[in-house]
Amino acid sequence: MASNFSGITALLTMAPSAFASGDISPGPRIKTLAALKTEVERWGKEYFGSLSRQDIDALAAWLDRNFFRFEK
Repeated sequence: MASNFSGITALLTMAPSAFASGDISPGPRIKTLAALKTEVERWGKEYFGSLSRQDIDALAAWLDRNFFRFEK
């Protein structure tokens, strides 16, 4: 878990600058919290091997709160 946590911390540290600079490559349009969780899970598999359901939910909640702001 420690190695995943440090990777997640690095991702969250870089996320604001990536969003601000427009460096995000075009991808699927995320329009719901469920779709965001699916993308977080996909990113987790690609970059960390896998993430726990708790980590996926926490990352999706953070991204939603700070960037997406989906309706509750």
